[in-house]
Amino acid sequence: MRNPPPGAGEAPPGLRLLVVDDEQQILELLGLTLGLHGFEVETARSGPDALRAARAEPFDVIVMDVLMTPWDGFETVRRLHAALGRRLPPVVFLSGLDRSERVPELGPDLVAAYLVKPFRPSQLVESIRQVAARASG
Repeated sequence: MRNPPPGAGEAPPGLRLLVVDDEQQILELLGLTLGLHGFEVETARSGPDALRAARAEPFDVIVMDVLMTPWDGFETVRRLHAALGRRLPPVVFLSGLDRSERVPELGPDLVAAYLVKPFRPSQLVESIRQVAARASG
């Protein structure tokens, strides 16, 4: 068994995530998994909850399910962009549908990635790191 490269299992210090999914079990699983990878995780069960959370405190990355109610992930990001403007953090979209070629225009400043379910936890962690690095660099 190979040893992972140094720091491979750790998030950058202080990286705060807002994870948004309307399925409680998925939300708990993502929260636990990302917490074990060293991220500080806050969760929200809907777009309106995500908007309240993002207005209350800053996040470094948002992990957003696409298929939710009452707002889907894209509508939630539109509303977050309207509320936060340039302070909108990068977003990793998660979906069971392979629509990555058809992600709607959500603003010129949005740094985003799109993962199709099922995905490995390592793929999600890598996507989070990539969007955080692109947004800060």
